[in-house]
Amino acid sequence: MTKAIPTYSICSLDGHVHPQKDLAVYRLSDFMTAHADVRFPHRHSFYQVLFITSGGGEHIIDFESYPVKEGMLFLLSPPQVHEWRFNEHTDGILVNFNEHFFSSFLANAGYLKEFRFFSGNSAHSGIDLSGNRNTLLSMNTLFDRIVTEYAACDDCRTDLVRALLLQAFIETNYLQNLAVSSHAGKNNFLIFKNFEKLIAAHFKSRRLPKEYARLLFITPNHLNALCKQIAGKPAGELIRDRIILEAKRLLVNSELNIGEIALALNFEDNSYFTRFFRKAENLTPEEFRKLKQR
Repeated sequence: MTKAIPTYSICSLDGHVHPQKDLAVYRLSDFMTAHADVRFPHRHSFYQVLFITSGGGEHIIDFESYPVKEGMLFLLSPPQVHEWRFNEHTDGILVNFNEHFFSSFLANAGYLKEFRFFSGNSAHSGIDLSGNRNTLLSMNTLFDRIVTEYAACDDCRTDLVRALLLQAFIETNYLQNLAVSSHAGKNNFLIFKNFEKLIAAHFKSRRLPKEYARLLFITPNHLNALCKQIAGKPAGELIRDRIILEAKRLLVNSELNIGEIALALNFEDNSYFTRFFRKAENLTPEEFRKLKQR
């Protein structure tokens, strides 16, 4: 049996080099050289932002593969499992920060969770900015300045890094939401975002679309219609996807047996969990685990 997927903290990566426990900024090429021993796949106890400036390969986030190229922006939150498969010419800027880095700075301690890309849903974790030249130039400038200000090692400059990161998040959030809200309408998009939040909070205990529709004060038919319009899937499938994602995260942790995973996900028994998983993935939980442990 293989070891469980490791969880890295900022300090466990290289606290002796970057003594500030809440923030670390790197050139990607420097990080990969200095941390060749980092084991993949892994997860973090911190948030991670990666802006690609050159190179290629793939970035696997929660078992979904994203292409790596200039202009890709990856934003990960602590629960997510990821793996880099970059070619030797890949470079960019990597920013790791703990939640406290912003919660101690902003009046709204939960501000980061308002961004879809920090929801823990891998569908929103990779954003391609390469098609918008002005945005790409703006992001290059922002991240270059983040590197410069971080290197200054000054408390005031650290506040500036916070402000620059927030600017990057706000601009990215605007671009990510613009196309969807203009297509579906702002009201429907707001309902859908709230549905995503409710799934994240309740997927272990609420499995039926009608339960979420009740919480959103809309009909199940309305919920299904807007989910198909925005996500291309009915509401029930989005709920199932979140359950399956959590099952996969737990399955790659070899410290848990199948029965313990079924119990953690609120399934009545192992056989029901196995049928549910196999219907979605065409693999049993045991087969998926063996596949990921090769």
